Amino acid sequence: MKKSLIALAIVAALPVAAQADPTISGSVTTKISSTGAVDSDATLKIDTSEVLDNGMTVTATLDIFGGTNQGTATLTGDFGTITAGKIDADGAFQAGDVGGVVANTMINATTASSVYGVHYAGTAAGLSVAAQVNGNTAPNGAVVAFAKADEHSATVSAIGAETKSTQLSATYDFNGLTVGYAYASAEADVNNSTTAGYAGVDQGMSAFGVSYSFGDGLVVTAGKQTNKASTSTSPGAIVSATYTMTVDALTVKAQMDNTPSGDYQINLTYALTDAVTLTSEIDSTAGKDTTLVATYVAGDMTASVSKTDDGTTDASIALDYGNADLTLARVGKTDTVAAYTKVTYKVAF
Repeated sequence: MKKSLIALAIVAALPVAAQADPTISGSVTTKISSTGAVDSDATLKIDTSEVLDNGMTVTATLDIFGGTNQGTATLTGDFGTITAGKIDADGAFQAGDVGGVVANTMINATTASSVYGVHYAGTAAGLSVAAQVNGNTAPNGAVVAFAKADEHSATVSAIGAETKSTQLSATYDFNGLTVGYAYASAEADVNNSTTAGYAGVDQGMSAFGVSYSFGDGLVVTAGKQTNKASTSTSPGAIVSATYTMTVDALTVKAQMDNTPSGDYQINLTYALTDAVTLTSEIDSTAGKDTTLVATYVAGDMTASVSKTDDGTTDASIALDYGNADLTLARVGKTDTVAAYTKVTYKVAF
């Protein structure tokens, strides 16, 4: 905590042309599951931003909770932006993967992985470059080891320590045609080797791709990845076409890839009324999966029901009380998890 206060004091002492008072925000979230699991999370954040006499802007964000302070500092100028502290685990690599051949490195289905490190991004004359170094230690110098807990149970499993990694990428825009290259020396996050389905950037991985927008809703991309750490042959080139069309209340987004074998995905959204929206997703990645979702909004209440091909039905009701949110959700049975009910209460300030 002393180190954090010293850092904030240094920022405040810098010569500035305009000063902004620090902003304090946070939240407390409690989740109660019918399985017996109870999870409480809290955040406390301090944000401040200063404009220096030379025109550069320095910002600092400090997340305070538990035994470790998680802070991020950025310096922005004509040269680009330097970020130090808590960063996206594969931010520099993904900036160059314009072909979309490497999945984002994720902790779970909805949360991107983050690590401690230094990230740089800059653009000049159509050329954008990014670079970052992921550290294997926390701000206090200790080796970072992670643990994860299933959302619907109290089960916690150890993941292990982070791996130091260097990432580089470059993209160039030729009036609608974008070419990109990305490289990573090591896996972006230790989750890659332990969490099936969320693996992203791996050791010695590189990606080259191109993307072209036709300006009428059609975007075509192509890319190829090489994974030196893999014992199997790197996958072949991936070619993808995405077309988006909106007609009145109907929005259609269709995507087709050449792998694994003419894979396609179609998303449909239709605003039946101002309060009722129907959405459908058809995905052929694993056989043919269809998801139907109906959403109803009335004032501060949002109700949603979804159903998939395997018979799983999820339902939720969310109430917005301004700074407080209350959600009651019923998660349907899957092949590996029994159905359960979850209540989430969040208060933000």
